[in-house]
Amino acid sequence: MAAGTRAETRLTLALGSRLADAVRDRALLPTWFTVLGSAPPASGTEEWLDTATQVLLYRLTYDVTDQVVALGSKPSDAHGYCRQWYEQLIKDLRRW
Repeated sequence: MAAGTRAETRLTLALGSRLADAVRDRALLPTWFTVLGSAPPASGTEEWLDTATQVLLYRLTYDVTDQVVALGSKPSDAHGYCRQWYEQLIKDLRRW
């Protein structure tokens, strides 16, 4: 369990770092990324980056390949943790 937690932490840090670099370099981000706005806000940038990183991690974890919808389809109630994470991300995305 500890190894899985460490791996998740490393992946989250790597994704956040790559995303920060892409934003800094003004790279063209995927269409689905527009749910987070066209650019990070002047205030709340860390929270924006955290949310964006969590969306990336969700997409990787659940193999979301939708090119338009950031989180893909809503998971069924049978997928407990996935559904919880999805619902939390929906709430977090409302801010942006």
